[in-house]
Amino acid sequence: MLTIATEQKGDVVVMTLEGRIDADFAKSFETACLERIDQGDRQLVMDFKGVNFISSAGLRVFLLIAKQLQPQGRRIKLAALNPALMDVFEISGFSKLFTIVPHVEDAL
Repeated sequence: MLTIATEQKGDVVVMTLEGRIDADFAKSFETACLERIDQGDRQLVMDFKGVNFISSAGLRVFLLIAKQLQPQGRRIKLAALNPALMDVFEISGFSKLFTIVPHVEDAL
């Protein structure tokens, strides 16, 4: 299961994720992110504090989000990845595509 809580902090939208970003929940996660992008949010911060797993389907959503935001000069930052998730992002090369910080406060 994946739950998403969204909070506006100034001009930044913080999406706090909890659970698994896998094939079962990737589509709903993608929809939630694209809705924020369509609303014109300029900067998204993903708080991974409660995420315990991400699959290739979840990584694909992040690639899609980055492709949507980059041409418009908008950004996404990832925060609070546990060591296992950080390994996934590093091994996949995604750590080079995204700004990854230890805490949400660092992303703001």
